[in-house]
Amino acid sequence: MKLSPKKRVFKALMGGKTDRIPITSITGCGGSVNVDMQAATGIFWPDAHKDPELMAKLAIAGYEIGGIECVKLPFHNIAEAEALGCKTRYPKQRHLYPVVVENPYHKPQDLKMPNRISESGRLPIVLQAIRIARERVGDFLPISSHVVGPFTLACELVGIERFSIWSLKNIDYVRTVLDFTTDFIIAFGKAQYRAGSDFVTVADGSLAKNMVTPEVLNRYIKPALIRIAENLHGIRLLYIGGKEEPMVPFLAECGYDGISVDETVNIARIKSMVGEVKILGNISSKKTLTQGTPEEVRAEVKKAIADGADLIEPSCGIPPETPTTNIKAMVEAVKTYGCSPNRSDADH
Repeated sequence: MKLSPKKRVFKALMGGKTDRIPITSITGCGGSVNVDMQAATGIFWPDAHKDPELMAKLAIAGYEIGGIECVKLPFHNIAEAEALGCKTRYPKQRHLYPVVVENPYHKPQDLKMPNRISESGRLPIVLQAIRIARERVGDFLPISSHVVGPFTLACELVGIERFSIWSLKNIDYVRTVLDFTTDFIIAFGKAQYRAGSDFVTVADGSLAKNMVTPEVLNRYIKPALIRIAENLHGIRLLYIGGKEEPMVPFLAECGYDGISVDETVNIARIKSMVGEVKILGNISSKKTLTQGTPEEVRAEVKKAIADGADLIEPSCGIPPETPTTNIKAMVEAVKTYGCSPNRSDADH
């Protein structure tokens, strides 16, 4: 029996029977919107970053035009840093993401938590966009939003070089700034659930094994990620920049319901490492989706399904320059290869 996209995704993440594997982009930082969708809707970046109505309408186009079975928003990773005082730049080009251009804090004592986090900076725009999207799609499509991870947010606030120096010379500063970013992330994540998100992804896009010392990774970043998972009382997903295979045990131990893995990961090999944690991936965003042919996209989808992915997703969201033909090829391949006899008895 055919499920709605929302029920299909929920069942896949919670271990229930589904009619087929979902095709989503719920963990990618950039969402599920390309330049073609901006043109088709007449809603363009950077305007859609700054207006909740435009953000919601464009996010829904990921399903209406591309067939991706979710609504993913926002389309960038700077809302938290901007709300905490970082200077940002919003490029006018439709394929470029907003960026942090200045890291204003030189020591942790300078950090100040806003009195009302959900009312700070452009965070109200994100939350209102979630509310609008929820009203528009009802219970048909799942809504996914994200918070920037504790390491990435720390680096946006103080700069990666300064954080690296602290990790070698002043570990107390590392602990303090990660405690601060973790508190902020928990508050904003909870606000996203209240606004109507079904899933919140912790997107630590700057985090990779070679970016921090083993001590910082295991003694400070890992506990921060665990604390976030323990305090987000909903379905939680984890995405990091360096999600290659050696990092999979680390990801699986942080307490999330699902983890995103990239195209270098052998899903069949890691299944035994992750227990009940669901695997989302692992179609190459930067190579196959953006530069490959539809045939190459379909072949990668077929392999990911055969290897045991629980949800088929781009490894790093859908880049804005992705051809729509490749997005549709990914969706159709999941519909072709993602069904199996033991899924046919899924409930409505």
